[in-house]
Amino acid sequence: MGDLLYGIHPIYEALLAGRREFRRLYISKSRRIKGIETLFELARAGGTPVQYKAPDYFKSRLGDSVHQGVAAQVSELPLSDERAILKKAETDSALPLILGLDGIVDPQNLGSLVRTALAMGVHGIILPKTRAAPLSPAVSKASAGAMEHMLFARVANLVAALQRLKKAGLWVAGSHAGSQNAVDQADFNVGLVLVIGGEGKGLRPLVCKTCDYLVCVPQKTGIDSLNAAVAGAMIMYEVTRQRRK
Repeated sequence: MGDLLYGIHPIYEALLAGRREFRRLYISKSRRIKGIETLFELARAGGTPVQYKAPDYFKSRLGDSVHQGVAAQVSELPLSDERAILKKAETDSALPLILGLDGIVDPQNLGSLVRTALAMGVHGIILPKTRAAPLSPAVSKASAGAMEHMLFARVANLVAALQRLKKAGLWVAGSHAGSQNAVDQADFNVGLVLVIGGEGKGLRPLVCKTCDYLVCVPQKTGIDSLNAAVAGAMIMYEVTRQRRK
């Protein structure tokens, strides 16, 4: 089993991260090496066989995906667990920051959240085994390769996982459009699990009850016009803004 990564950034970042086994690198015959020299050199240095393929190969395997004329047959991204994420957080000089995702099923939203999370110093991401997009090549592409550097834990029960993290001393804050607590009024200078709900439905009721507090991004319109990735990015930025102060 494995994945067919595609696109320059996901493959380059996967090579840098060194967490996947690279079995083969495919380059389109219509693709010039100029522009992917570093990627090409990294693959060759690691002993990855390189094959040149006709453009039809990429079309048949990847459809209309933006592959940029490069793909790689790799092993699946290794998963972590809560303990490893907590250990990483505890050894960092920054306060713990873990992202919990409840019902994020769209690969583009998941990729965007992962990209922001890496930029904002999130120590790891916890996902349920069901009602969640798989950690697919599409997500790696949407994250511009950030997924290759992030720790992920898949859990059977998100509520139980949040309760375990609370027992470990972390606070749990949930993003909820119906909350009366504006995100810039919350105190994020604590070890934190930030939980973002899925597109349309938001956080499930039991997840909401498990949170220590709920926050929202104030909006001038009367409707919730922010998707999960945008709202999550704004809240993650507010967490890091407060902590910098």
